[in-house]
Amino acid sequence: MKTALLTGLVLAGMAAPAAAQRATSAYTPLNPDRCQVLHRSEEGASVQWRCPGHAGVPLFLNTGDDRFDLDAGIDNENWESLSPLNSPGPNVEWRLHGGRPVAIIYRLIPSEESQMAPVLIVETIGRRGRPGCEIARVNAQRADANARARTEADLRAGNFRCGVERAPEIGR
Repeated sequence: MKTALLTGLVLAGMAAPAAAQRATSAYTPLNPDRCQVLHRSEEGASVQWRCPGHAGVPLFLNTGDDRFDLDAGIDNENWESLSPLNSPGPNVEWRLHGGRPVAIIYRLIPSEESQMAPVLIVETIGRRGRPGCEIARVNAQRADANARARTEADLRAGNFRCGVERAPEIGR
């Protein structure tokens, strides 16, 4: 009886650190009206905003010619958007490892004229000296789109080499 109890306690103690490392999600709204305008250009109707993020990590929302790009941490200064006119979804999902943001997932919704499906963009969190980048695109009409985007974030965020590797397009 003592051996079984001791074994149970040891196994429970081993499971706790593993559970603490499990990836989790947090969600924040994405509303340009609640963001600070950093730059506005009449040419191409481009605007750059700094928006509230999660755990002190800001979002940088960029628009030009009615297309949007979103970066977390720092603006990576690379235009990563869809070809057709689009708009961002109203929320950003943050993938957290040990409570620390490692990736974001956001939705880009193409204009109705394009007949293209909405896309979930998975992107790493940038920091000074190491900008984030897009690490996957998932067709948002897939039945498992959200789960697949989370899986891509969890698998790729820690070791994806921005500028070297190409983000996969899942369910084109």
